[in-house]
Amino acid sequence: MKFMEKVWGSLGLFEPVETVEEERPRVMEETESKGKKGGNIVNLPTAQPKQIKVMVVEPFAFDDAQHVADHLKNRKPVVINLENTDKDVAKRMIDFISGTTYALGGTIQKIGNNIFLCAPNNVDVAYNSREESLERTILPWNSKQ
Repeated sequence: MKFMEKVWGSLGLFEPVETVEEERPRVMEETESKGKKGGNIVNLPTAQPKQIKVMVVEPFAFDDAQHVADHLKNRKPVVINLENTDKDVAKRMIDFISGTTYALGGTIQKIGNNIFLCAPNNVDVAYNSREESLERTILPWNSKQ
């Protein structure tokens, strides 16, 4: 069928000569070939949101940084609580984990005192600090973008 005939047919100005069966989608042909009856009804799978498990880690040694990296490689967000970790070890861990996060295309954000959120690239994090939201309330045209 020519393009203009399709356009005129959709406007009701032209009746196509060809039958509807010639333009049926493949899904219908596969459904009918399997012996299922249902006319023009096709079941579409429903998209259910997949739950993402957030891992919370309280590391004590530098060796625990590899566990965090493994979670990120498996596309799971990780909350790291470094409050009880030695400062030197915590600094080395943040360096290692931030490099891992960067290499995987993710993000790392400080969400509290010695608490960090590492998110892989499949997780979108929207976080506004209290100071930033107060600044926007007072001067909404003053944005840090």
